[in-house]
Amino acid sequence: MIRPVVLVALLSFVFSSVRADSEYYATVDKSTPQAMRDSLHQIIDDHTRFPYTSSTTDTWDVLEIADEDQDNSNNIITIYRNATYMKLHGGNDFYNREHTWPKSYGFPDNGVSLNYPYTDMHHLFLSDIDYNFNRSNKPYDQCGSVCLGYPTRPNNDRGGVDGAYPGDSNWTEGAYTDGRWETWKGRRGDVARAMMYMDVRYAGGTHGITGSSEPNLILTDDRNLMNQSVTGVNEAVGYMGLLSVLLQWHKEDPVDLIETRHHETVASFQGNRNPFIDHPEWAECVFESNCPKFHINAGLNDAWYNPGTDGQGFFITVFPDLGVISLAWFTYDTALPPDGAQANLGDPGHRWITALGPINGNQAVMNIDITSGGVFDTQSEVDHTEPTGADGTITLTFEDCNSGLVAYDIKSINRQGSVAIQRVANDNIALCEALNAESQATE
Repeated sequence: MIRPVVLVALLSFVFSSVRADSEYYATVDKSTPQAMRDSLHQIIDDHTRFPYTSSTTDTWDVLEIADEDQDNSNNIITIYRNATYMKLHGGNDFYNREHTWPKSYGFPDNGVSLNYPYTDMHHLFLSDIDYNFNRSNKPYDQCGSVCLGYPTRPNNDRGGVDGAYPGDSNWTEGAYTDGRWETWKGRRGDVARAMMYMDVRYAGGTHGITGSSEPNLILTDDRNLMNQSVTGVNEAVGYMGLLSVLLQWHKEDPVDLIETRHHETVASFQGNRNPFIDHPEWAECVFESNCPKFHINAGLNDAWYNPGTDGQGFFITVFPDLGVISLAWFTYDTALPPDGAQANLGDPGHRWITALGPINGNQAVMNIDITSGGVFDTQSEVDHTEPTGADGTITLTFEDCNSGLVAYDIKSINRQGSVAIQRVANDNIALCEALNAESQATE
């Protein structure tokens, strides 16, 4: 039976959207592939579940917004055929819901317990019923001209060009884990990033809020492992692939407007995001163990601070031609002075530490120079507590263009510790990212 339209309910449905800003991904640890995987899992874990089919807002309702036809808001676009159909909701004869990670590989039972991967819309897409049937639960793999072609239709300025392999068609042969399904070139990156999301989102254990069991989903090239996942019941571990092919498709078909629309819609309902859409470059670190190191560059020239430590500020200046970086660490007032108070630059009550050192990738070990009394504008030679650079070190480390760590060892006061810093303003982030990309390209 076709369900009634619930657009009015959806328009009045209030849910907090999760934006892809620096705050959402602030805790990502990029030091190693495992560290990045674990930290991303913690960020995207424990999302809000919507029922698969319900009289209330369910996956049908959300997907018909997420997969809306860009040329006709009354229609949807299917993932494999690229066909457009009027929005008819559940029970229609044209389209249904495709699990890009087939539910038979680890989580087929959506009965009494809350089955989170079964209804996770970051890997659900609207699909033609016959194309979904023919894809079945075959792994994603390159197929070739010996396979049977499933053509696309021309919509949204793509698809519909037939001809020799691969053309704009999907291709398939075989069945189950011995079979393969090659998604057409316009959506192969979409399914690849959906599968990578599932691998990182589901790491076993239980949902942190509801306590429901969740499988550990793992991408692999081993079809024997995939076959072990098909048991007809929910399993602790589920395998799917082919990982190597999905990584290739991820690179061949970059994120586009249609994929972004699906992603943003799902994120606004579920409350979590797909990091490989927001940061496609992270796939190489998580799945290929190639984590590019950040390179200190002139885009870091800025004022920095630690939000958790009032009164601590930093000026950072990079000298690329000299291969050195300088840091000025200062204290500042955190409350307004009384009326009539006069500013006194260089007041002895304010402390400054300056440091300078050579750049080595994303880090610099800097010698400390403390100026006595905090006095800078003086006609006499400035005294130092000890010979320049003899009062300890500061190790300055950057993981990206908006987060750093100041680790200090100050001998004269026997003080050691570290301060996490971020920019006061974000104006130079784009320059920093561009300069970092240039440095990695020349390695």
